[in-house]
Amino acid sequence: MEVARREKASTVTYAMSILRLLAEREHALGVNAIARELSLAPSTCFKILKSLVAEEFVEIDPFTKGYSLGTAAIIVARRALDPARAFTTIRGRVDEMAQAYSIAIGMWRMIPRSRMVLAGFAEGTNQMRIHMSVGKRLPVLIGAVGRAVAADMDLSQKELENGFRALHWQVPISFESYAEEVQLAKVRGYGYDEGNFSPGVNTVGVTILDELSVIRYGLSAVMFKGQHSVETVEQIGRDLIALKAWASARLFSKAMYRVAVA
Repeated sequence: MEVARREKASTVTYAMSILRLLAEREHALGVNAIARELSLAPSTCFKILKSLVAEEFVEIDPFTKGYSLGTAAIIVARRALDPARAFTTIRGRVDEMAQAYSIAIGMWRMIPRSRMVLAGFAEGTNQMRIHMSVGKRLPVLIGAVGRAVAADMDLSQKELENGFRALHWQVPISFESYAEEVQLAKVRGYGYDEGNFSPGVNTVGVTILDELSVIRYGLSAVMFKGQHSVETVEQIGRDLIALKAWASARLFSKAMYRVAVA
């Protein structure tokens, strides 16, 4: 019985490794290439692939015999990005704001291990477009949302510095400047990144907390440097705060938490 459990666990582990490998590669891979990458026996690899194809998690090209991710993997991935369908709930208001300012707005979901993942993205009308890929993962303390997260978490100076040292910026910023901007985010209610995360792009960010004051999501308004005046950027920050309050009221409720903890 114990041996059977170990074999089943190994099969599941190998299957997950195959899916991760196929997700990382831009082109389909043959069974031998997959087996080599994962140090698997080709026969074992083929059996697992056959099962994944049967469940539509993997597709095989009948001509090249190359394997790639299937539609079932896509469905699972989309739901995993936003299990509560939060972005769908607030999409209308996000679109309105993106259009009003000709900016892009992203919704970030907080995930374990101090990361956040882009769960949804809306773009306003603009001749030049800013685009980010849904599913992109970032350290939770980076960018404008990261400053807002740090402000809400009320980290000690040491904790903030440790988190900051692990970040990688396109345009470097000193810890002293970052810490000052975190303090400013506490006062303003939103974080601001002026080209540090991405050159030529400025970002305003807020967090969305549940009724237990746990940070669940972040919203980032992304614009080109010089696109808006300082006054307009400040108004975007205030509008994000209003959107945050509106979203929180619709995404979280006491009733939902009574069910969740029951």
